[in-house]
Amino acid sequence: MIDLIDRCSWAVIVLLVCLSQAITLFAAYAYLERMEAHFIACDFVGKERKRLGNSPFGRIKRVRQLAALTGRVSYPLMLERHAVMPAERFPKNLEQWLSVPRRLMRIAWTGAVLLGLWLAVARLTTVLSTPASDLQLLCLAGLIACGAIAVAALFVRTWVSFFKLAEIESFLEQSYFVGRNRRVLGDSVYGRACRLYHIAFVVLLDDDFLQQSDPDAIAGINDLPLRLRRWLIIPARLFGYSCAGFVAICSVAMILRVFA
Repeated sequence: MIDLIDRCSWAVIVLLVCLSQAITLFAAYAYLERMEAHFIACDFVGKERKRLGNSPFGRIKRVRQLAALTGRVSYPLMLERHAVMPAERFPKNLEQWLSVPRRLMRIAWTGAVLLGLWLAVARLTTVLSTPASDLQLLCLAGLIACGAIAVAALFVRTWVSFFKLAEIESFLEQSYFVGRNRRVLGDSVYGRACRLYHIAFVVLLDDDFLQQSDPDAIAGINDLPLRLRRWLIIPARLFGYSCAGFVAICSVAMILRVFA
């Protein structure tokens, strides 16, 4: 029964991924020209159109770039303010063809992570129910510690996104991207998490990059109190280090065939 549930869960995840890709492909041929016409004065979109071409993969890539402009802005796109700014006025009837595949992929990835955690817990229970060697116990202890730290860091970041984010953003009122993320991403759990992630990322960037992407944020970042910086940086680093440690321990365990 449990195996059947696992298989059905993976089948649903694969179905969501395929559905997301199908909608993206449909939008790439049915609406891409209308979408790109909204960025007629944007050099970035024009250059990408020429670079990627009109092949199916090229069109899908162009649609995904437009979706990135209307969603959470990535590191490279921070240098394309003239493309990000008109994306705020993107027509709602076209934006749904970008947002729906993105949400489906988000649900699929979340489901895959949760299912992976469930399988990991099931595997852990099986290992603990049988006699284990010292090396196995050491690896298990390391994996449990990394997982516990990652979960704790996520809870802390969620708490900060609801109870400290407004205070942090008050120091960055002049930043275009901070204001843009507040307007575009909203106050949902995901939106607040993305807004907090962006600010934590910006705090770690050097002034040369910010001078090109968001120069108005430099003064606010310099004025940001140390206590608020800690709420941004410490949970992010704990989560990153714990994920890296988890992957490293799993890799070593697989190479040494600890759980074989």
